[in-house]
Amino acid sequence: MKVKVRESGDILHGGRLGRFAPSAARYTSSIDIDPKLTEAVIAVNCAHVIMLARQGIIDGSSAGRLLRALESLPKDMKLKDVLEDVHMNVEDQVISKLGREVGGMLNLAKSRNDQVATALRIALREELISLGRSLVALLGSLLAKAEEHAGSIMPGYTHLQRAQPVTLGHHLLAHFDALDRDFSRLIDCYLRVNNCPMGAGALAGSSFNLDREFLSNLLGFDSLIENSLDAVSSRDFATEAIYLCAQTMVDVSKFDEEVILWTTKEFSFAEISDRFSSTSSMMPQKKNAIVPEIARAKTSQVIACLVAALGISKSLPLSYNLDLQELTRDLWSAMEKSISTLAVHAEMVSEIKFKDDVLLDATSEDDFLFATELADYLVRKHGIPFRDAHGRVGALVRATSGAKRKQFSTLSEEQVSEALGVKITGRELKAITDPSKVLSRRRSTGFPNPKLVASACKERRAKIARHLQTLGALSSKIEESSHELARYSRELKSYGGKAKLVQLKMDGRSSRGRKRT
Repeated sequence: MKVKVRESGDILHGGRLGRFAPSAARYTSSIDIDPKLTEAVIAVNCAHVIMLARQGIIDGSSAGRLLRALESLPKDMKLKDVLEDVHMNVEDQVISKLGREVGGMLNLAKSRNDQVATALRIALREELISLGRSLVALLGSLLAKAEEHAGSIMPGYTHLQRAQPVTLGHHLLAHFDALDRDFSRLIDCYLRVNNCPMGAGALAGSSFNLDREFLSNLLGFDSLIENSLDAVSSRDFATEAIYLCAQTMVDVSKFDEEVILWTTKEFSFAEISDRFSSTSSMMPQKKNAIVPEIARAKTSQVIACLVAALGISKSLPLSYNLDLQELTRDLWSAMEKSISTLAVHAEMVSEIKFKDDVLLDATSEDDFLFATELADYLVRKHGIPFRDAHGRVGALVRATSGAKRKQFSTLSEEQVSEALGVKITGRELKAITDPSKVLSRRRSTGFPNPKLVASACKERRAKIARHLQTLGALSSKIEESSHELARYSRELKSYGGKAKLVQLKMDGRSSRGRKRT
């Protein structure tokens, strides 16, 4: 019995199913987010057609016509809701151009399941490179400020209480190092993203003799996802990317919280450029740190994307389920918010003005910042066990805490000596509470000694250069694979026929034996 199949406009529902309800089409469609995948989907289709021709599954003439039709599609092509997604829209357009006899072969030996998994990875690796470049830009801005303020003395904090003296450069390097670990996570994530599911079909591959290794190579992937069930159903690469975004945003948000505090009148440690501030519609004196405030909120939204993605994934049976389509929304939302946040912060940080005099005054006016140093002095000079020294200095702090000025010098030498149980002169106490001398005595790796901070900045400057080289190498590999795809396409469109196909098969570019994952 011959089945009547509808022409363009309903190619998916013409056989097994009747007409699709418009409300269902709108509800289940991914058309609103699929434009991000259009270019990748076209590339996947082109690579698949080349592989089919190379394997002798379709003839060279048909392959050339399919490639011409695919490459004529605009990257911003208008997508029809009734066709559910970009994949069916691309196929519909090709069939409209070539008819079913040739256009109807486009989906031979593939499925939307392996196609979307592949296109997602192709689009995501570009996003990860963009995220990496924005992250490196922010690292560069933080490092420039750390270099500028390697010797700028400021109070360090624990529990948001003044603790010990550090330098601003040291403090900024702490944020740098946290974000630098995020860059390492990004590269690790990229390596797992850049694995190819193509050729897995709907879930069980195909009885046609496909060269999946060739497809993987042609699309610029490092390796295959070997198991066909895993290839179409796994989205751990996406949840990992969202986690990367969430962790990076958390690290940025922690910095933002300090910026918001430090730019208040109560701290007055820093001032944000007018270009990244706003004022009140009612109170003309206000200067509000709105970029950090929005970033704190966007951080919560990215965390919500991670929770949603994990929730979507947690109970899905193998293999493919359309729930995964909704996870893609969270992926793109997290990536967009993270990239834009890092980019604007790279600019904002470069224009922040830190007030060295205020930072130094805040350190020098509070002798309690040197309580640990005083306890250590009692251990070194008088051989007192640290726990006893800790208690004696605590007693001195208590004796001084009622004074308006938090200075040990508000007490006489006799009172200080009595509280500590040993003789301490005013000269000794002055040296112990001199922040420059305190910091100069910190000589071990990673301490806030200005010389060590300056040296650490040099090492991190070299790191940034290496990061840029890494991102450049990833981009170059993608570009090379695009050129290779274009080369094969030109050959098929120009020649077609058996002779050229034999040359394509024998040109030594097959990647059989490549690493699989």
